[in-house]
Amino acid sequence: MSAREWTQAQEPPSKAMKNNQIQGRPDSFPTGTIACNTDAAWRKESSEAGLAWIFDSSTAPNVSNGCKFQPGVASVLMAEGLAVREALSHALHTGISKIWLRSDSLSLINAINSISKPMDLYGVLSDIERLSVSFEFCCFSFVAREENGPADSLSKACLYHSITSWA
Repeated sequence: MSAREWTQAQEPPSKAMKNNQIQGRPDSFPTGTIACNTDAAWRKESSEAGLAWIFDSSTAPNVSNGCKFQPGVASVLMAEGLAVREALSHALHTGISKIWLRSDSLSLINAINSISKPMDLYGVLSDIERLSVSFEFCCFSFVAREENGPADSLSKACLYHSITSWA
């Protein structure tokens, strides 16, 4: 069997899996959508990262923010991906069903929204995709660094103080 025949014989992607990843910011959001900014700080010398996620308190007054100290992180892009994964996991744990996740890493947002995934991020991107389909609504978009200050500060504090908390 040739490679082309093998490819054609493969089953198409499952229709049961929702494609709820939306490129960029949609024009409108479903009622009850919670905004969450993420960021990561990474120390190259020690391969350690501080991961942070902050929920918009005007839309999620009872949801806690969080941060996590993470050793053994290969790159800053991986750290950004881990922050998104932790934010999604935390959101599900707290009962959020509709989320708008924002990151100041354009490379990460492009990788999440891309059909083909970079091999060095494949595992974390697969985790993000698996978690994202658990939400009624989930979209990922880029936010300018100037608009991501609180998440940036929390990720740096988490890294430099080696802390993990949901505050």
